[in-house]
Amino acid sequence: MPSDAHPEPEPDAAVLPAEDRFFDLSIDMLCFLDFSGRFKRLNPAWETTLGFTRAELMAKRFIEFVHPDDRERTLVQNQGVRSGGHARSFENRYLCKDGSYRWLLWNAAPDPRREVIYGVARDITERKRAEEERERLVAELQQALAEVRTLRGFLPICAYCKRISNDQNYWQSVEAYISTHTDTRFSHGICPSCFTSRVEPELAKLKKR
Repeated sequence: MPSDAHPEPEPDAAVLPAEDRFFDLSIDMLCFLDFSGRFKRLNPAWETTLGFTRAELMAKRFIEFVHPDDRERTLVQNQGVRSGGHARSFENRYLCKDGSYRWLLWNAAPDPRREVIYGVARDITERKRAEEERERLVAELQQALAEVRTLRGFLPICAYCKRISNDQNYWQSVEAYISTHTDTRFSHGICPSCFTSRVEPELAKLKKR
């Protein structure tokens, strides 16, 4: 009897080996994750990146390998994918065999009928380190610029008392002016010249008394 139903064609036997080679040779980390949270299939890139064998990774729920600080939002993202959503450029940290963590960038989609999530992860640890270094350098530059809050142009200074006139035409000591316009703090001492010309004569007077 004719039927309007068109069964899905059987996969071409010649295609399967190519798909397997793609899975095995991909430098990205490919996985099948079931809805219970366990890996069902992993490609060799997981072993290369994390150091665990695939058997070790599949023996536990995936969340046990996620950094503790990333687990809550990872579970929220996982729930969203299981509910029919997609993970796009999701980042989290995964445990390595040596105890360190590596940053992974995820894209994932669900197959609700089979209750499986198909995921692709890429190791972005070096990129994250470069970003952190750039942020550190920017912060240091901003700190330096803030500390230098700048003494610009000519400063009116009294030829006798050496006070400096500020923007409100109020005369301040050099220490007060610099402390106001920068983050510099002073520690007072005595230079050799002043010690010879001022301190020693005062000490000599005290000894004569």
